[in-house]
Amino acid sequence: MNDTTLFTYALGLTDPWFVMNVKFIQGDDGAELHIKIDHKDGYQFLSDDDQYYSVYDHVEKSWRHLNFFQHTCYIHARVPRVRNSKGNTLMVDVPWASPGSSFTLLFEAYAMLLVHSGMSLSAGGEYMDIDGRIIGRIIKRNVAVALAEQQLNPVTQLGLDETSYQKGHQYITVLTDKEEKKVVGLGYGKDVEAVGEALLEMEIRGADRKKVETISLDFSPAYIAACKKYFKKAAKVFDRFHLECLLNKVVDQIRREDQKHNTVLKKTRYLWLKNAANLKEKQKLIIELLGQTCPRIGVVYRLKEQFKEVWQEPDIEKAKKLLRAWLTLALNTKIEQVVGFVNTVKKHWRGIITYFIEQATNAFAEQVNLKIQEIKRVAKGYRNLKNFYTMIYFHLGKLELNLPTKNG
Repeated sequence: MNDTTLFTYALGLTDPWFVMNVKFIQGDDGAELHIKIDHKDGYQFLSDDDQYYSVYDHVEKSWRHLNFFQHTCYIHARVPRVRNSKGNTLMVDVPWASPGSSFTLLFEAYAMLLVHSGMSLSAGGEYMDIDGRIIGRIIKRNVAVALAEQQLNPVTQLGLDETSYQKGHQYITVLTDKEEKKVVGLGYGKDVEAVGEALLEMEIRGADRKKVETISLDFSPAYIAACKKYFKKAAKVFDRFHLECLLNKVVDQIRREDQKHNTVLKKTRYLWLKNAANLKEKQKLIIELLGQTCPRIGVVYRLKEQFKEVWQEPDIEKAKKLLRAWLTLALNTKIEQVVGFVNTVKKHWRGIITYFIEQATNAFAEQVNLKIQEIKRVAKGYRNLKNFYTMIYFHLGKLELNLPTKNG
């Protein structure tokens, strides 16, 4: 097997394409591999009107390919143009590169894989020996094509949450498909209009709001109003995660207040917020002793742990009774912050009880939030909102981007 046949197979070329010649040329940074590709004479090519035409003329083009061992590799070809029945002269698409790109598909795929695996654009660019902004443009183009061409399946279990975009209370709204575990819509802000913007993105890709059966959200008045406006038939579910977070805030508020009068509570914040089941024996003893010394924080801590037990009850009616009993117990403490939490639960009673019926959780939406913050951290922030959206969809949209495996 000669070199041209070997590289024809290696590049996956099929009729009418073949490798004409392979040359090593000494460049400024070492030897470069240049592969010349051509096509068989007399071959007819497919045009945009699904008809085959003879070659009208050619345009010489070059593409950067993956390195061959330590050598920079380039592909060159005379790309045919055809003139269709309307008299338009069009360039034929080549199988090794996207239209208009100066990189091969494989080069782009590996560049995207590096970023998808956690590298920043600048680090990926350094590894591939190109400007990191070029990888950003490659990702942007591929994500845009995928969003336009890849339709969503019906979304029935929707997660609604916000995440910070920039400092200064800048937020974006994130819609997630909890069954498919992916982001399906993004909107700027955390109000009714932002939900509408994110929903429009979701529906442009083929999903239908009328098919949403449950929607998990926090206690944001704006999001509750958005659900009433856009998802009239969907069951609203106020996730236990948000309730437990609110109750943890109450615990921390009481600790900070009591700490002013009892210095023994200093540096104990994480002990009170940690689940009792995860505490070591020494930590449990400390909690017990501090709870006796500072009765208010001890009472609120026990309420926090008892509240978790309510969610373990699989029977809906029993769960309701347990929750009502807990609310009564909490009210009897007459602690202002605890009473405020009880009122929140009562206000959103129906949505909270729906949790037991649907067992819908917003845990994935919270995971998405953490991942988005990691995306932002790796990039050291995004000034351009569109670029931020692109990277969220790239990492969390489960788009089919034909990325190679890490093992090649």
